[in-house]
Amino acid sequence: AVVAAYVMITSFTLPLLIQEWNLSNIFASTIASSTFIGMFIGTLSAGIISDYFGRKKSAMFLLFMGSFFSVLSGFIGSPTLFIIFRILSGIGFGGSMPVLNAYLTEFLNVSIRGKYLVYLESSWAIGSIFIAIIHMFIARNFTWRLDYIFLGAGFIPFLLLFTVPESPKYLLIREKKEEFEKLFNYNIQEKITLPKKEKVTINALFKKGYLVRSLNILLLWFTMSFGYYGIFVWVKGILAQKGVDLVLTDWYTFYMFLAQLPGYLLAAYLIEKIGRRKSVLLFALGTAISFVIFASVSSNILVLIFSLVVSIFCMGEWGLTYAYTPELYPTSMRGTANGVSGALTRFSGFIAPFYTSYFLERGNINIGLIGIAILFMLTGILNFTFLPETMKKEVD
Repeated sequence: AVVAAYVMITSFTLPLLIQEWNLSNIFASTIASSTFIGMFIGTLSAGIISDYFGRKKSAMFLLFMGSFFSVLSGFIGSPTLFIIFRILSGIGFGGSMPVLNAYLTEFLNVSIRGKYLVYLESSWAIGSIFIAIIHMFIARNFTWRLDYIFLGAGFIPFLLLFTVPESPKYLLIREKKEEFEKLFNYNIQEKITLPKKEKVTINALFKKGYLVRSLNILLLWFTMSFGYYGIFVWVKGILAQKGVDLVLTDWYTFYMFLAQLPGYLLAAYLIEKIGRRKSVLLFALGTAISFVIFASVSSNILVLIFSLVVSIFCMGEWGLTYAYTPELYPTSMRGTANGVSGALTRFSGFIAPFYTSYFLERGNINIGLIGIAILFMLTGILNFTFLPETMKKEVD
């Protein structure tokens, strides 16, 4: 939730930063993209770190780092220094996401794993709604700096992690038998066959047996990030270009954040009913179609309705992506797979604001939206065709 608040804060504050510091659209896009530079570094390194040093310790360190530098961002008076602090906080928050995803995966029973991983990702909607409420009802009446100070909420999960144990699968794969027995009161020698210990490398994701699934799941992550940040970072500019009154753009953005939650909940229901592959295809096609319709409508009421539909399908697909990915890899590779996937997501998020601003500056944002729709459609079909079904299958 806090990571979502960290990312989506840009949707509300970017116009205010442009006004206060008299920024060009290019420099403003750089501020938006700096978020993803940090998250790219964080996600790429955090997966490998968590595979070596543990899920719990890695998550705690990264959450603290993200929260600390986010709060400091609220006191910055220079756009250049602001970018630096956004990168540093992005390393922390970006790295915490794949670590926590792998952490939860290794605690869950096969019968509920997919559903609860989507529930974990649904916290993104909660975080988006949280920062929207902070901005709409508190910060907007005073200063945008309060938005960033409230990101200190990240210290709450940091403290809560003190109360939970390390991942049992991680302890076993790292052969930490004594710690496992102490935490879980379980005699390993008598009852458990230790999983095979393997050397973790990024190259392993692209070796025989994993190449096709890695390429397809990375495409899914790229598409999800490109579509989501392509619309949400510049959502107020998109709405304004479609004729929505400037005062209403804040409220429309708020409603779009609210619509994210039912998207996650629908995905959590369907993932255990019809499986991963069918759900991914359904939400990808739903996102593509809703993008096309959103691009074609012009009246305020239709713009609002289909902006909500876009949010529902797009965020449902996000939840599925986070639940599906860790099920495709064994424990020894899971953190690395999540980290590489997350890193690609941040790269995609980095270029997405520039893509959207290109079409905004030329007054033809609808063409840009249709381009995103085509990408979703192709990704959904390819994933359905080439990825295996993992519903009710135990992870290694």
